[in-house]
Amino acid sequence: MRPLPAATALALATLLFAPASARIDVTLDADALNGLLASMAPDHVDVALAAGRSLTIQMQDLKVTGFDPAAGPNGGVTTSLRLLVPDLGIDIPVTPHLTLEIGKGAGGRRTSLLRFDKVVLNLPLTGPVDVAALLPPLSLLPDSAWVVDSARGKVRVKPDLVDARTGTKNIRLGFELAIAPAGP
Repeated sequence: MRPLPAATALALATLLFAPASARIDVTLDADALNGLLASMAPDHVDVALAAGRSLTIQMQDLKVTGFDPAAGPNGGVTTSLRLLVPDLGIDIPVTPHLTLEIGKGAGGRRTSLLRFDKVVLNLPLTGPVDVAALLPPLSLLPDSAWVVDSARGKVRVKPDLVDARTGTKNIRLGFELAIAPAGP
């Protein structure tokens, strides 16, 4: 029996002990996206004003009404929403447009979010006012890892966002999964 050359032994050891990876795509249609947004979107935003005052903008009944693949590099969605500003007596249904963006999350990792890019309020005294800059971006999926029990013990599965695209009927998020032993 011949001994293995050092390079072959090193390559074999790397294959046996290196973390594995896999690619998955997560597809979110309107129903799935509405479920996510209902649990992840804030119900109000406090906007700081001069002299230490603030104004509360309430967001109610956020629903995805369509998908716009041509909006920006990753596409976007159209929605319906009721905006309320109790201090000003405003209760207006609006049709915001949100763009799908890939940004930097915790630790410099990529994350996906929907950013309000156009939310026009038609007010009687001022006319149309775009309040999109006052509303926060909405994170689609959290940046985290999971520990899964497998036949070989505990395994850590950590997603890394690769791409995000809007189609005509859904949003597709592509992830590379790093899979490694979770340790004791």
